[in-house]
Amino acid sequence: MHIQDLREDDIVSEKVAQEFLSQGRKKEITSAIESIISDEFYNLEEYASSHISDVAKTRAEAFLKRVLQGDKDAAAALFGAGDEHRYRQLGYDKGKPWANLIHGSLFETEQMKLRRDLVEAHVDLLRDERIRDLESTVEGLTQQIRSLEKQLYER
Repeated sequence: MHIQDLREDDIVSEKVAQEFLSQGRKKEITSAIESIISDEFYNLEEYASSHISDVAKTRAEAFLKRVLQGDKDAAAALFGAGDEHRYRQLGYDKGKPWANLIHGSLFETEQMKLRRDLVEAHVDLLRDERIRDLESTVEGLTQQIRSLEKQLYER
């Protein structure tokens, strides 16, 4: 709190403040602040896109983990499930399936294309990795059974 009447040396301190700022320090302080701001803008230009990409990657990985861990809402959002996009929801043909040939091509909703494309694009990878998973499981269980049987016979 400042009560002007209690301080007689205000005139002296005001002169000191003016002298401090008048000795080129005002220019130095302004220059230092401008330099700091300039550095921050440089950092923003240099690292903003990388930071945004990292945040997007982290969020995408977290979302995919939710899907893979069985979060039905996340999976439904990803694959467009639950909204019954397979059927028209409005108009005179409400309740009818979307499936139509239009100029000789089958019409699909975006969600239908996404689901088809995911499976088609990675069918070999999905199949091969799943086979490797199952082979590893069988081998691990076989080794465990053999070990347990060996322990039983050794007793």
